[in-house]
Amino acid sequence: MFISRPLFSLALSVLFGEMLLCPELPLSLRFVLLLFYLFYLSLLFRKKKQKILLLSLFLFFLSSLHFQNALGHFQKQQECIERVIPLNCTVEGTISYISENETAYRIFLKNCIVNSSLGKKPKELGKEEEEKWEARNNLPFQKIQVLFKKTAQEDSEIPQYTEFYPGDRVVFHGKFMELSPAMNEGEFSFLQYCKGEGIEAFFLANKMSPASPLPLVQNEILHAMRATLVKNKGEVRENNSSPFLKLLYKLKRQASRDLEKLYPEEQSAFLKSLFLGEKSALSKEEKGLYQEAGIAHILAVSGLHLSLVGGTCFVLLRLLGMELSYASILSSFFVLSFALFTGSSGSTLRAMLMFFVYFFGKNLGRGQDRISSLSLSLLLLLFLQPLFLYSVGFQCSFYSLFLLLLLSLRDGKKRRKALSKKWEKAKRKKRFTELLRLLPKKIKEGGKELFLFYLGLFPLFSFLQSSFPLYAPLLNLLLLPLLPFIFFLGILSILFSHLPPLFFPLVKLLSQSLSFLLSLFHSLIYFSLQLPYSSLLLGKLSLPALFLYLFLFYILFLFPLQSVIKKRRQMQKKEKEKQINSSFSCISLFAIKKICYLKNILSLLFICTIPLFLPSPPKDLEITALYVGQGDGFLIRKGNFVMTIDNGSSSDKNFPENTLLPYCKAKRIHKIRYALITHSDIDHTSGIQAILEEGSTESTHSDICKLQIENLILPVQAKDDYRYDLLKRLAGRHGARLLYWKNGNSIVYGNKNHSVSDTTSPSDTLPPSGTAPSSDLFPPSDTAPSEKSAFLSLRCYYPLTNAPMEEANAHSLGCILRYGDFSMVFTGDMPKEAEEAMLSAIKKEGQSPSVDIIKLAHHGSKTSSSPIFLSETKGKFALFSYGKNNRYGHPHQITLEKCSYFRLIPLETAKVGEIQIKTDGKKYEIVAPCRVTSSLPAEMPDS
Repeated sequence: MFISRPLFSLALSVLFGEMLLCPELPLSLRFVLLLFYLFYLSLLFRKKKQKILLLSLFLFFLSSLHFQNALGHFQKQQECIERVIPLNCTVEGTISYISENETAYRIFLKNCIVNSSLGKKPKELGKEEEEKWEARNNLPFQKIQVLFKKTAQEDSEIPQYTEFYPGDRVVFHGKFMELSPAMNEGEFSFLQYCKGEGIEAFFLANKMSPASPLPLVQNEILHAMRATLVKNKGEVRENNSSPFLKLLYKLKRQASRDLEKLYPEEQSAFLKSLFLGEKSALSKEEKGLYQEAGIAHILAVSGLHLSLVGGTCFVLLRLLGMELSYASILSSFFVLSFALFTGSSGSTLRAMLMFFVYFFGKNLGRGQDRISSLSLSLLLLLFLQPLFLYSVGFQCSFYSLFLLLLLSLRDGKKRRKALSKKWEKAKRKKRFTELLRLLPKKIKEGGKELFLFYLGLFPLFSFLQSSFPLYAPLLNLLLLPLLPFIFFLGILSILFSHLPPLFFPLVKLLSQSLSFLLSLFHSLIYFSLQLPYSSLLLGKLSLPALFLYLFLFYILFLFPLQSVIKKRRQMQKKEKEKQINSSFSCISLFAIKKICYLKNILSLLFICTIPLFLPSPPKDLEITALYVGQGDGFLIRKGNFVMTIDNGSSSDKNFPENTLLPYCKAKRIHKIRYALITHSDIDHTSGIQAILEEGSTESTHSDICKLQIENLILPVQAKDDYRYDLLKRLAGRHGARLLYWKNGNSIVYGNKNHSVSDTTSPSDTLPPSGTAPSSDLFPPSDTAPSEKSAFLSLRCYYPLTNAPMEEANAHSLGCILRYGDFSMVFTGDMPKEAEEAMLSAIKKEGQSPSVDIIKLAHHGSKTSSSPIFLSETKGKFALFSYGKNNRYGHPHQITLEKCSYFRLIPLETAKVGEIQIKTDGKKYEIVAPCRVTSSLPAEMPDS
């Protein structure tokens, strides 16, 4: 099926040439992929496809070099940006695309020059200073994304009537922003997004000002780029603008304004995304709604949209009597224009290339082989932009279409084709009885194909959004037929709105009809999300599990076994004269038939074992320190028991949506048994507060509402402290039990019977309204584990009394987590005096304060981490939780020197991202799943 298609072999070679050098893939997985590719090459060799084999190997090595070069160039550009991030810079480039919403422009520049010195190069510079100047100036970039706020335009020196268009050469002033990678599991990686889109830098522009004379540079390319500039006020060079691109942009902007006039805000935002590719107008809630419902693909301009534009144009031109060649050329032009009109994303380019191949084949009088067409698109796009491999839209577009094509080629192709012919014939001749007779078979085949399609998409949903929309298949069946009507009604309403007032009633009729359809559209989406089990929490598949799932899925459901049997039979007939070969062929045929009988059983077993591919709760203890920016965030997991300590951020206002919720989804966490808050500062509470706040609303389609907290633990001072009033009120509405802790309180989680007990006395609890305290939550205070290694315990040693404390840091909860021989201390933002009081409480109980890991108090501030505390706890590692470049100067140099003095190995979330500590109670290991800038210490001592 594949070997007979040369373009597929060539595209596969290009794809594998890049994947085998992709540093994000585990080395073991790359080795398996290499073995698979070698096996495919051996099949080419056995089929005597020597020319294709040699060409495939050539493209394999060529694509590997091309990808490595592109990746190295991208990394080099990031190093250049790091040198100029703190500086005010100018970016000069040619506009390639403009996206606009109410508050800002999103502008893409190509052929850019970056300068950090706003004036001429100083004449007298030392050698070292000159090298530093050259490293920060005249830096060439291929593509930069600029965010330019409209308020900044009003405050700039440019007159407000100044406009810029694609093709113009412009200069912006401002600062660069770091392309941040994912620092926690499940988190969105802005770095990977930019890499996939070919964006080398992100620039925050604050003004556009008249250009100052620029010096000549030695680089001829840069000099030629500068020579094209024309100095004028506003630095917009209209002489370089493309008339065609300028016209497209004007049409797009006018269409955007027309949609705003004709439709309400939410509907116009949806239509802009559908017609213009402007997703920036959609709110985060709307985007999340479509994603959760499983119809986010409607918002991405792809083959569905281009087929409506190009297909309709081609049919109309042919009906008007235009020749095939001219109709194909004009339709291709409209498709190209629409692709440029909407931003030319990877999925759009894929669909555009396939349309071109379709029209070209039609003019040659040849049918289209869509697998070869798809392969050609992949081949061309990866050579055009090797880093498209990182684009999620690019991946989803190719994978989903390839899956559909494989489904059409699976066993039973002739039977399905015959059924389709009978159906079309009966429909054409209006034989309703025949249609009714064929309807059950048609529904059965359609249902089977839909089920297999979503079964193939299942790992993609898990890997990308950690959940599966259960009703997405039915929702798509209902909504996709409405899409052509929405598309054409919207276009007609825009066109007729420019006609004389006589046509206004017609425009009103069209717009109201479309508004009704959109209301129905959204009502169906909301209804599907209100149904039980509308979204199944899957967790994020690991890459090895993803590839294993896809391999087994192909073998069991897509591999054309019946065609293999037929080929074996033909081989058997040809080899009747050769006894040995005939017997071998019969044995092979018998084996394949036997597999055919077992196929249904194996397929059923595969479906039943799908949960085994999903991430499972850890059997032993797992402690995760999230990178929250400036703040603290810890999750403790053992089996289905989940507990959090703090989780807040003062630097990331969207920390719950950006970090905490995605992490919980990736790990399949839907319930938090205990949420402990050490004190009231926002950098320790914002995440938990958001869960309590959202969970108490009536919203049923927000992901965060599905995360439940059973018990909220606060310091005992919180009873009469107004700073905790909001948390207490939200906990009551959420249904969480309030627990107040001080020295002596603890939680013990049993390994054998999976029981949880806490030693909080009834007087220190406040049950949620309408509930009564459960007696099993309050066992005797002398509850103790019988086997040390079988229990997880968290015991509080500070604060010592109920006395109120004005300073919130002073009453931070101080706790020690113990699991077998492993122990770790949590200190919140405790000052030195509180640390010493905690030490005294531990010794008073006759226990040793020594631990394996110390969570340093107050993010490494000099007011915490007293020498006595560090000396007595005798830790091996010191965990710092702080934000990059924070304004407080954390961690303080004095604290770092103390750690060095006491031989504590630092673990810093700002440097390595999320930190995981895994232990079986005897030994422990420390890993950084999202390590990006530095390595963890080489020495990992056992406990």
